[in-house]
Amino acid sequence: MERSNGSNLSKRVESDHVLQPKDRFIYWLLTVSGVAAIAVFLFTWFQLTAWGEHPFVMTVCSGLLAVLLLNNLGRWLILPSMKKPRALSPRPGWKVAVVTTYVPGIEPFDVLEQTLKALVGLDYPHDTWVLDEGDDERVKEVCATLGVHHFSRKSFPCYQTEVGMFRKATKHGNYNAWLHEIGFDRYEILTAFDPDHVPNRVYLAKVLGYFDDARVGYVQAPQVYVNQRASFIARGAAEETYEFYSLVQMACYGKGFPLLIGCHNTHRLSALRECGGFAAHDADDLLLTLLYHNRGWEGVYVPEVLARGLTPVDWPAYLNQQRRWTRSVLDVKLRIGPAVVRNLSPTSALLSTLHGINYVYRSIELPIAIILVACMLVWGTTPTVMTVDTIVSGACIVIMLWIWERYRQRFYLDRKSEQGTHWRARLLQFAKWPYQLAAVADVLANRQFPYITTPKTTSPRRASFVLWPHLITLGVLGAAWGLGLVLHGTLPLAAKVCATGFAALTVALMLTEWNGSLRRHVDR
Repeated sequence: MERSNGSNLSKRVESDHVLQPKDRFIYWLLTVSGVAAIAVFLFTWFQLTAWGEHPFVMTVCSGLLAVLLLNNLGRWLILPSMKKPRALSPRPGWKVAVVTTYVPGIEPFDVLEQTLKALVGLDYPHDTWVLDEGDDERVKEVCATLGVHHFSRKSFPCYQTEVGMFRKATKHGNYNAWLHEIGFDRYEILTAFDPDHVPNRVYLAKVLGYFDDARVGYVQAPQVYVNQRASFIARGAAEETYEFYSLVQMACYGKGFPLLIGCHNTHRLSALRECGGFAAHDADDLLLTLLYHNRGWEGVYVPEVLARGLTPVDWPAYLNQQRRWTRSVLDVKLRIGPAVVRNLSPTSALLSTLHGINYVYRSIELPIAIILVACMLVWGTTPTVMTVDTIVSGACIVIMLWIWERYRQRFYLDRKSEQGTHWRARLLQFAKWPYQLAAVADVLANRQFPYITTPKTTSPRRASFVLWPHLITLGVLGAAWGLGLVLHGTLPLAAKVCATGFAALTVALMLTEWNGSLRRHVDR
């Protein structure tokens, strides 16, 4: 395994813990308080007489509570692992290629042109490349104007395979074609950008210094969206990322394997060659992270906003993206990852598990909760769980989880703009559960799908009513309500309240798309 590029690399990446001594005191105080609140509630919960009257319902409810609490506990316990790398200035002389891809008809040409201007202006000597799937004449013209190199695999049949590392119409296939034709032989460092991600001028200066450590195979910076205020969906999608690109990635870095994210990243090409190039998978970034780790290469996470891109601004783009992401991530976690990496530490394994669970637990919890409410409407009875003890102990847990969340937000990348209740993200998580559940089914059935690029737009498109799966929720609850009235005449208040809440939320979400347009700047 190569660990040198011919130079005497003497620098080593040094890191600092994010939690300082004062932070650690508060952290452990909150940890003890939170765990105590959970323990008191669980003791009260398992003493309820409802366990003898409704054992099945109580077991299901307990499972839902357990997943919720374990997810929050896991995200809390990773905080001491968070680290930040100390800055290293890059030495001169690296042979650097800065590369982006382009798919005509999918990615707007003006977005590509804006990105290319920023790539050319990066402050470290480099070559800029466009990997053009369509061999487009307009792209060639703008490349000639800006001094950008142009490459297209369109005329190379050997790089247009149906499957594998050169799979046609995929980003990894596009990159691998360029790497084997040009990149591996000509350059030492590759910085890859999606065509909608515009870097700061100092991007290379911020990341290249870490490659003076011969152990470092890749460097990752956070994904941040420039169009967060374009729509309610765009803001919610951004809110979903805040914790991952701050706490989770810093904790992963602290344990030695920050996750690669496909929007933009930097690679030592000798390490990338050793791993076989970009992984032949829809989640090529996640799989490549595991391949690097398996080969002994280390990664660095720079928790600083160095580039900004576009997030989906309408339901069709967002929901289809989420299904694709969920399907690809779970496929790596369940089918490929266990065979690739066998030497994860317990904390690293926990982080990896949390990353996978975060994609699916709501998609499983929400339909189970809806079905449970429907069953209680039909049965005409609900377990008595709202006692004084459970209300008080449950309120303590809610308060502690809120305090935990606010404490975690202290370490967000942009605390001023990112902290808050993130209610939009919670609504989006409810909206997408049918799509994520479909993704789970896709993986379990091993269904194969063509590679789909998320459309890059700055404003919502015409509505296409992709939230129709939620009609099933309304149908199930309505049928259960009607059947319950026929069987029992009256229904328990708790079941009616829960069913009304689910139905109202479902209708509200569907109306946002039914109207054909989303209210702009809802966050102001």
